[in-house]
Amino acid sequence: MFILKLQAFITGFLVIAITGRNAEKLINLALYHDIPLWDLQKETDKIVLKIDLDSFYTLRRLALRTGCRLRILHKGGFPFLYHRFTRRRGLVLGLCFFIFSLYFISSFILFVSVEGNEVLQADYIRRLAAECGAYPGMFKQRLNKNEVVNQMLLAEPQLEWVGLHVQGTRLLIEVVEDTRPPLEVEGPANLVAAKDGLITEVIVINGEARVEPGETVRRGQLLVEGVLQPQYTPDETGEPAPVPVRARGEVMARVWYEGYGEAALTETVRERTGSKATVWTLLVDGQSVLKVGRTEVPFSKYETEKAAKSFSERIIRFPVEIVTETHYEVLESKKSISKAQALEIARQRAKALAEFQLPSAVKIERRTYEKVLDEQDLVGVRYVIETVENIAAAETIDGGERKFDS
Repeated sequence: MFILKLQAFITGFLVIAITGRNAEKLINLALYHDIPLWDLQKETDKIVLKIDLDSFYTLRRLALRTGCRLRILHKGGFPFLYHRFTRRRGLVLGLCFFIFSLYFISSFILFVSVEGNEVLQADYIRRLAAECGAYPGMFKQRLNKNEVVNQMLLAEPQLEWVGLHVQGTRLLIEVVEDTRPPLEVEGPANLVAAKDGLITEVIVINGEARVEPGETVRRGQLLVEGVLQPQYTPDETGEPAPVPVRARGEVMARVWYEGYGEAALTETVRERTGSKATVWTLLVDGQSVLKVGRTEVPFSKYETEKAAKSFSERIIRFPVEIVTETHYEVLESKKSISKAQALEIARQRAKALAEFQLPSAVKIERRTYEKVLDEQDLVGVRYVIETVENIAAAETIDGGERKFDS
């Protein structure tokens, strides 16, 4: 049946209606003469079916013999489509020109985007790529990816890896930057406090300790001085001068991280009314080309949902995308909650803020929280996380670079 329908589309087919008392007899005669019929539908006063274009004239002769009438309801297939297009040559030429223009434009790199950069600016990477041979406006065939990558890596030591990907008319530059820690402090150095805390243990490998367990220190305070006192012997005259060294060791301390959160006893609830407004946007390589629908949202309060649909990429990638934005009207209403529920919401918010400050792989000793605000319609909670960690950081004797010792 599929082959029959495909052949009928190529040669042309008709949707006809058969009326008359001998309609069933006409169908039987058509089957007897091997006339292909399909999609038959019996209605009250007629029979609707499809027939290929070549067999229609044979069926018409049989209809005259049986006294039935044939009426053409629809003409389909390639011959009729071709006839319609030939009558609209301007439309055909415009469509061909559009397809050719789209194909021609897709042969160029029009946009360059950068991903993966954290330290280096995207504009700087684009300029560097342009100097190395990858820039907007160039033919895709002229892009030598290996050569561009090698030149970029040689020109910028901060880049560890570079990848070039052509996606339609967009060139995506993926980079991996050098994230290795800086070199250790050279020469004599002290150990200072990287943050406030209460000293619990001092382990000195090299240098002289300047704090003891139980002391409270502030950020930047000297913990271990990078000097060694040489031993004095009776044979020597005068007091020997201390020798500058690089201080080494660990200074463990209790450190507290605080977070504060609030919650109201009345919260706003948003419910959709059922009214919505939709706008469709045609994007070509990420750039808006056409918008269909209401560009201005007719609601004072609304929620927006977006959905994007791209064309099939099985054969060739088209940089065309249709984005559907649906705006749903909402009504806001106030809902009261209990003080216990508000306290729990405030506690969770304060906890999230406190945990956000925690360094990785740190030992947590205790968690505490307390209510610090209790008003008629608002409560506030302070959340405290206590940790024990090494707060010693290296600092050159002349106040230069700092770095945590490991």
